Amino acid sequence: MTIEAIGVITLILGALCFLLGLIFAVHVVVISTLFGASAAVVLTAMSNASIQPAHLLLGFFVAYLVTRKDVWQYGHHCLKFPHAGFWLLLTVIYGTVSTFLMPRLFAGWSYVYAIRAESSTGYILVPLGPSSGNLTQTIYFVGDFICFVAFYACASTSDGKRVIGYAALACAGVNLAFAVLDLVTYWTNATEMLTFIRNASYRMLNDTEVAGFKRIVGSFSEAASFAYATLGMFAFTGRLWLCGVFPRLTFALAALSLLALIFSTSTTAYVGLSAFFAVVYLDGLIRTWAGRGTVQMFAFVYVSPVLILIFVTVLALDDARWLYVQHLLDNVIFNKLSSDSGVERTAWNHQALNTFFDTLGFGAGIGSLRASSFLVAVLASLGVIGAITYGAFLVCVLFGRREWRRLGLFEDAIQQAARSACLAWLIAASVAGSFIDLGLAFFVFAALACAEPVPVRTSKYLPEARFYAAHPGRA
Repeated sequence: MTIEAIGVITLILGALCFLLGLIFAVHVVVISTLFGASAAVVLTAMSNASIQPAHLLLGFFVAYLVTRKDVWQYGHHCLKFPHAGFWLLLTVIYGTVSTFLMPRLFAGWSYVYAIRAESSTGYILVPLGPSSGNLTQTIYFVGDFICFVAFYACASTSDGKRVIGYAALACAGVNLAFAVLDLVTYWTNATEMLTFIRNASYRMLNDTEVAGFKRIVGSFSEAASFAYATLGMFAFTGRLWLCGVFPRLTFALAALSLLALIFSTSTTAYVGLSAFFAVVYLDGLIRTWAGRGTVQMFAFVYVSPVLILIFVTVLALDDARWLYVQHLLDNVIFNKLSSDSGVERTAWNHQALNTFFDTLGFGAGIGSLRASSFLVAVLASLGVIGAITYGAFLVCVLFGRREWRRLGLFEDAIQQAARSACLAWLIAASVAGSFIDLGLAFFVFAALACAEPVPVRTSKYLPEARFYAAHPGRA
């Protein structure tokens, strides 16, 4: 085991969580999810598997919450039927058991593109069987569950929701700062300055260009990962702006995140953004027609189509720019499937579906294979049973009915924004996700999206609960 320089920093920040309290701990954990190319600890005995700073800090965060029983005691509520945590727990249990059994039970029955089965020309087919990926990906998925429960406990109070919301806004700002730093270091030939955060054992594609554009990777290893994270940040800040929360700040963060997505030249960004935009526009249209929209929603529904039309018209009037944009879209979207990367990823999905049928619908286990779509990965890894429980969890996060009393405007807007971020990430993962792990950030926002307020009967523990009990009109 080797502790990297960023690992030392992570350990110091983890220790400070106990000294500086909940607000600091939440901000540190949420922002650390941006360090997708970093390895705080390298496990040399496990094929140089990496422990990212976010997972290491999550351990400190959970340990801190255990000392705060007034917060941690509410985490178990999400595990009750039919809440989201219940379905996620079932998925984790089934996934862990099937990961131990299925690669052994169906060993040699099928071929898979395994996580670490890589050659100089790309990933290669290997017979299905136990691998180190089973252990590492299962640990990640269990970490996702722990993260969900921990942040659900934190978000069970009004103050907790606010703290996580502020941390998410800070995370969006830091993500944009890393995007700028990535571009500046590339243009000035100083990319070695960021090597200390790009030290994980997997491939780094941080210096590639498409159609003359430097592909933005920020603090991640490739443009697709950066686009995935940024799409969620754009969805969160954009929804807050639509709800009228900190309109100047959230509009600036959303607009800059949108520009970062456009200039990332990532297929994940373009396809995910298009699908998400369509969903949000339809939602805004319905709310506006029903008389429940804000000023920002009205502007978005009626002004954005005009702006898009003007933008397209301006491009069409300049032949050189129009041909350039057309060339860019051909490379990134329309001809993507015929490229080497597209052919390889199509093969991943095709073989993953074959594995699903070869394992009689039980799945090959977590970490047994690589796909090019989250939906295919879930089906091939967890089988029918795991797909149903995981799907139920996602439905609860995105569409779960809130039977408790309506929160204040700010808290309600934060939960709407968190739900939008989860939807955006789910769309992006369905386009290009290789595994069933949606990332710690997804589960942070999922917990925030479906966390219920603390019942009034617990008011003896939490001052804010006493406030809502005394002011029912504000609850």
